[in-house]
Amino acid sequence: MRRTDVRVQFAWYLVVGGGAFAVELASFVGLLAAGLAPIPASIASFVLATAANYLLSNLLAFERSAMARTTEIVRFVLVAGIGLGLNTGFVWLFLLAGLPAVAAKVIAVAPVLAWNFLGRRLFVFSRAVPAATWDITSRLVTSRRPVPLGDAEADPAPR
Repeated sequence: MRRTDVRVQFAWYLVVGGGAFAVELASFVGLLAAGLAPIPASIASFVLATAANYLLSNLLAFERSAMARTTEIVRFVLVAGIGLGLNTGFVWLFLLAGLPAVAAKVIAVAPVLAWNFLGRRLFVFSRAVPAATWDITSRLVTSRRPVPLGDAEADPAPR
């Protein structure tokens, strides 16, 4: 396994996506409860989740690329904009099909997940997993017994 292994990166992106999804769903439900219509609530919650996704992506799933931060953010926004269009389109279609708003939002997340991951991996960030995340992954995969994260001397796995 290498730091550029797409399976490792996708696994960490699922953790990132799960956190962002929690932000998205909570804000969506809150906006609906506040009286906002489903489509505007969906858009607003997607934007909030995208901000959470960017922060978590940089921390856990993707190493920064060599490009300038401004370029990275512009590319991230472009990928997120397409994701927003896809997400909004799916929510709208599911609402037309008669699904409740929260169900439409939850189901719409799944097809957009692949786009978001691939767009970020191929167009925005480096293909390498951040060093700290890689260290955790290596310990989980190679350890024969649980190892406390801060205890390097207790690590029985060769490096």
